Amino acid sequence: MTDKEKIALLAETIEADEEALKPEALLADIEQYDSMGKLSIIVMMEDEFGVKLDSDTVKSFVKVGDILALMKKDA
Repeated sequence: MTDKEKIALLAETIEADEEALKPEALLADIEQYDSMGKLSIIVMMEDEFGVKLDSDTVKSFVKVGDILALMKKDA
């Protein structure tokens, strides 16, 4: 899965504009990265990638790239 495909999936998940989701973008600057957005990401990561995120991992996310790095089809 390319970064572009990951960004498209993330944008769909949190209902954000793909243009705002550059890997270096700060999550704090993205309006849709709120409590519902975080919950949606947790569900998407488990459903799509088999990755279970805990609250500490979600709290550690600073940039969009932090999320993209965990989006792997290894599971």
